Amino acid sequence: MAEIVESGVLIRDVETKNIMTKSTLPVGGYSVNPYVGCTHGCKYCYASFMKRFTGHTEPWGTFLDVKHWPAIKNPRKYAGQRVVIGSVTDGYLPQEEQFGNARRLLEQLKGSGAEILICTKSDLVVRDIDLLKEMGKVTVSWSINTLDEGF
Repeated sequence: MAEIVESGVLIRDVETKNIMTKSTLPVGGYSVNPYVGCTHGCKYCYASFMKRFTGHTEPWGTFLDVKHWPAIKNPRKYAGQRVVIGSVTDGYLPQEEQFGNARRLLEQLKGSGAEILICTKSDLVVRDIDLLKEMGKVTVSWSINTLDEGF
């Protein structure tokens, strides 16, 4: 897959040299976003500013770059560090079911000793409970949308 459109969302593959980014966020540690863009397209989303760094001209919420990265060479490097999955995208977007990037990331971090913080709106994270049980400290932060579908 190079580039496809599914349900009005432009989806393309992108190669990255490294999936882990040293974070300056107050939660510290490392930030990991397995995807670029977020197909939820929430009107209130703080992460929509990221569009200007993507090269996309499509509106926020209508594109998704599926990241492909080389295996993490030294997962123990992250021992004791907080790893935030989904700081500027949902870590478990609906497309995660198809592409499996969050699961792949967890598999690579298994046994690393990293503290995992997952930010999501999705119950799809439960799919990976087998991996999460094997990790030391895991926090899943769920956000709940309003009942107003237009918001």
